[in-house]
Amino acid sequence: MHPRNPYRIPPDFKELALKFPEFRKHAKQKLSGKIEIDFKDAAAVRALSTVLLKRDFNLEVELPPDRLVPTLPLRLNYLLWVEDLLQLAKPPTEQLVHGIDIGTGACCIYPILAARMKGWHFTATETDEVNFKCSVDTLERNCLQTHVTVVKVSAESMLHGNIDTTKQYDFTMCNPPFFDSDSFGPKSRSEKRPSPMCPKSGGSTSATEIAVKGGEVKFIETLIKECHELKPCVRLFTTMVGHKSSLVPIKAFLKEAGACSWNETEFCQGRTTRWGLAWTFCDNIVLANPPLSRRKNNVKGPPPLNYSISREQWSSKGEFSVACVLLKSVELLNSLKMEIRKVKEKKDRKAVEFIAKENTWSNQRRRQREEKRIANQGFEQPELKKAKIDAATLEQQNNHKFRLKGLLLVEETDADFISLQLQWIEGGLGRESMNQILQYMKNHLLEK
Repeated sequence: MHPRNPYRIPPDFKELALKFPEFRKHAKQKLSGKIEIDFKDAAAVRALSTVLLKRDFNLEVELPPDRLVPTLPLRLNYLLWVEDLLQLAKPPTEQLVHGIDIGTGACCIYPILAARMKGWHFTATETDEVNFKCSVDTLERNCLQTHVTVVKVSAESMLHGNIDTTKQYDFTMCNPPFFDSDSFGPKSRSEKRPSPMCPKSGGSTSATEIAVKGGEVKFIETLIKECHELKPCVRLFTTMVGHKSSLVPIKAFLKEAGACSWNETEFCQGRTTRWGLAWTFCDNIVLANPPLSRRKNNVKGPPPLNYSISREQWSSKGEFSVACVLLKSVELLNSLKMEIRKVKEKKDRKAVEFIAKENTWSNQRRRQREEKRIANQGFEQPELKKAKIDAATLEQQNNHKFRLKGLLLVEETDADFISLQLQWIEGGLGRESMNQILQYMKNHLLEK
């Protein structure tokens, strides 16, 4: 999952059930106390998407019962990948982003998310009357008409006649029907394995949304041909791909069409994997190595940094519990001017996500020594000396793009020990930043 995807940490279903009655009726409590929903139940998936859009993006959406339910982790993975690619395709001095969503679906999901999160502008096309009316209603309900225009089009063309070719567009995106209407059903990776039901979860769809004559390969081949003719007004073309086996023939079509550069990636959300394919006909844009590529499954990320505290070490601090250790740890992170977000809650295991927009932890010991020396001497430090102390972080503090994101996990390992784990997610100086923050916590966590 993309590092900036907010659903890297799954939503708390218990919290959603308490806050939203429409979700509560689909929530079921297991004997262990864990709250779950049936992801094969379209109504439950629809309720989940609706309440997450409301809670996390302030978007009021009503999804029709007989159309495809947009699952947010996948949609956000696609949007965030497009944002990464735009860093390669779009000069940083240009602020306005205008995209095209081909077949926008029941609620214009990509455009409304991008408009709300990024302020992007969209032209969204749709052939289905129900989807078109629902998308128009969604835009009006959320006052997004100035950012998104929905166009009712015929199924005969994807781009021709559907967009204003006098304008310049930054990208297209598309979530094509994955299956062949002549041989309906997903491909099985082995002849011995039975073909799974389609779709696997949240199976409330119309046939035209998930199946088309020739399947996704034929659909995207047609799209590539239209893209080639519209290359003067669109910088970057992208599409989602449902089957990994489709990538080889589609890339052969791209080569035949004369694409200057193309790139693929994976969108992995739990048990579901999709693929993204991007290409361009602009010879000044290189998509060979995008800013973000999903690591292969056999490549492990850096292990978390660990620090263990014993009951004896904590004796002077009061109650020895996960909650108390987490509270003190959060106080230290707050002292470093970090933004804290609670992500997990259990009696013996708690976690928070933290975000820093400036480096406030480097050279802490040197700063403390200088502050102590100044206090003891009773006079102000010379300006030149101050500058030397702050030099290590001045550049990052002046850089408004600096950002570090990490995860703190506090867990009871046994009755007499509690462990702290710091996991780097993105930004900063990577593991080096985590090491510095952990060292700061070690120096101050057991202070009286």
